[in-house]
Amino acid sequence: MNKKLWFFVLFMLLILYFDLPKANAAEEYSGYSEIIMQDGKLLENYTDAEYEEYYKEITNKRFWGWNVYIVNKNVPCTYINKTVYETTNTGSETITYEVNVTTEQEIRTIISATGSISYGLSGSSEKKFKHDLDAKVSLDYKYQNTKSNTKTEKLKIPVEGKTKLLVTIIGTAMVTNGVGCYYMFWLENSKGGFEYFTITNEFQKIEKVAYD
Repeated sequence: MNKKLWFFVLFMLLILYFDLPKANAAEEYSGYSEIIMQDGKLLENYTDAEYEEYYKEITNKRFWGWNVYIVNKNVPCTYINKTVYETTNTGSETITYEVNVTTEQEIRTIISATGSISYGLSGSSEKKFKHDLDAKVSLDYKYQNTKSNTKTEKLKIPVEGKTKLLVTIIGTAMVTNGVGCYYMFWLENSKGGFEYFTITNEFQKIEKVAYD
């Protein structure tokens, strides 16, 4: 092997080494109390058999770049994040509580991945898929938090006896997910599932339930 070829091979090995994907951290929406999609399922609910089926759609190797298969694209969903306020009137008389309730329109995207697909920090310190996966998926997302029309009200809520008051964060989102493989010189560099969870609205729900 001549020197030029040897240095070229060494250079390519170094690129592949330093580009090895990092471990994926759990994303915040995976901890939501409930997520209901109108159709399809979240990445975390894919079965091994489904992965194998979807991988068959990305078997054509590329010299360089992504080969992706989108399973769900912009599927609307609703979610329950968490309970932010809870109190119980254990007596028999009605008690009035003062509660701060916030409603806001929020546009932001949270990403998640499985397998060896990875993401890093963009210039805004937001997590973003590596190798420009966004362009291949042909979707434009805002990774930075963008909030507007935020409104907070202090409400006086009467709570009858033997009743529990709950204030829960709920919202709406759009889900896009699928599988992909990134190639470098026809070699598989990373492979797995990817998901975009784009929050469109988030607000607080007030609920009164009977206390046993």
